[in-house]
Amino acid sequence: MELTKDYILKGKLSLLQPKHGYRVAIDPIILAGFVSLQHNQSVLDVGCGVGTISLILKLRNPSAIITAIDVDPDICDICLRNAKENSLDLDVVNIGIENFHGNPSYNGKTFDHIVTNPPFFSRESFKISNTKLLANFETIELTDWISFCLKKLKNGGTLHIIHHASRISDILSSLGQKVGAIEITPVFPKKDMDAIRIIVSGKKGSRKSTKITGGLVLHDNDGNFSKIAQKILESQSNPLQ
Repeated sequence: MELTKDYILKGKLSLLQPKHGYRVAIDPIILAGFVSLQHNQSVLDVGCGVGTISLILKLRNPSAIITAIDVDPDICDICLRNAKENSLDLDVVNIGIENFHGNPSYNGKTFDHIVTNPPFFSRESFKISNTKLLANFETIELTDWISFCLKKLKNGGTLHIIHHASRISDILSSLGQKVGAIEITPVFPKKDMDAIRIIVSGKKGSRKSTKITGGLVLHDNDGNFSKIAQKILESQSNPLQ
C-alpha cells in the first residue's frame, strides 16, 4: 500500500495514511477537541483508522490509557506505525466490534471514555470502491455500533460521536434511556448554512436533560477557517477548555 506522510496540529503530529482510498478529513480532529480527559483515564477509540483521534488525545493527555480498535489489519498496522513515529503509546487492536467482547484481554473491561467516528453511509445506498468500503460505508448497523460502545462504557463514562447530521435521529434512538446529559453540537460549514455534521456527547447512566449547543461554524464568509475551528485544528492542548 502506497502511503503519504502528512502533518496535523501545525506539524505537531505526523500521520502516515494511504495515498489512495480513505484519507483523514477534519472530522476526527474536531471530535478530539470535544473530549476532556482527567489524569489516567481510559479511552476506547472505536473504528480508529490510522489513529488520528487517539494520537491527538494521547499528545494532549500523556497519562491517558488509550485502546484503538479497527477491523482493517492494514489500517491497524499504519495506526501502530503512527504511534511509534510520534513516540506515543497506544494499544492498537485489529478486531471487529462483534469479536471484541470475546477477546480474553478485554472481556469485561470498560472505559471512561469512548470516542468514535463511524462510517457515515449505509452500504446499500451507494456504488462504492473497495478502498473506501470499510471507512465510509456501514458494514455494521449504526444501532449495533452504538450498542457496542455503550456496553464497553463505564457507568458514568462519556460517549463522544461525530456523524453526518442526517443521522441524528438514529443516534438518539440508539442511545435510548441509557445515556443522559446529552450535548448535541451541530457543525456548520458557514454561518446561515445547514449543519453537515453533528457531535453528540453523553454520560452513561445520567438522567440529566439533553442540550443543543450553539454549534460550531467551520469557515468565515471569506472561506478561511473560523477562529474556533482554527484553534481546534491547531492546538496541542485541549482547545475548548
